[in-house]
Amino acid sequence: MAVPTRLTIVTYNIWNTTRWDVREPALQQFVASFHPDILCLQELRSETRACLDEAMPTHERVHDGFPGWTSQSNIYWNRDYFQEVEHGIEDVGILGEDRRLFWVRLSLRGESRTVFVSTVHFTFQGHRDERATGQSPRVEQARRTITALGRLVDEGEPAFIMGDLNDPYLPMRMLLEAGYAHCFAGLGIPTEPTHPCHPTVNIAPRHASQTIDWILSNRHARAVAAQVPHFYFGDIAPSDHWPVLAVYEIAKQENNP
Repeated sequence: MAVPTRLTIVTYNIWNTTRWDVREPALQQFVASFHPDILCLQELRSETRACLDEAMPTHERVHDGFPGWTSQSNIYWNRDYFQEVEHGIEDVGILGEDRRLFWVRLSLRGESRTVFVSTVHFTFQGHRDERATGQSPRVEQARRTITALGRLVDEGEPAFIMGDLNDPYLPMRMLLEAGYAHCFAGLGIPTEPTHPCHPTVNIAPRHASQTIDWILSNRHARAVAAQVPHFYFGDIAPSDHWPVLAVYEIAKQENNP
């Protein structure tokens, strides 16, 4: 009987370097505690990337000269389980310097199977262009993301799109109609707010709570668990977002050894 593979996946907007001096130990403890097999990041910076490189010695990430892999997003994976096949970026119209759809194709060690992993950070709801026009740029960004996924993902390949969509509904709904279901829907459980997280216990609320961080997959991966961990190290959270964590099952192909 074919045995499925189960993967722990996390997406996390780690809040630039705001209050980094007090948040760094919390982020280190988070990755040590949860040790995800795949970690997708938004609002990455050189300081936070160096911290994660040190805190995750069993993991590899994308190495590339494009500045966005340092200043916006990157993808980490457990090198005991995966090796990189290829990676790339796609311009899907996200407002903001060096913001792209970032992706990597990984092979499972000892097998012919591959997994496609991608992350995005759509435009902030309060961007000046959106305030001026009253029109959400995330609709077109979602449309272009779906087009890119259609071209990049191989036939029959498990594929994930995740990140900070900066929207509680429409981009996620468009992705659902394109064949990508978020991890909570796959389990029939309600979503949980992911922003704002109050980094210390004495920070006053600033915004209405929203679910804007998502993990979605195509039909070749099945969510078996999902949560929004409210993780603190002492009284400090690693970010002003909560992470999303999901466990996915990928069925083993019968013709693999």
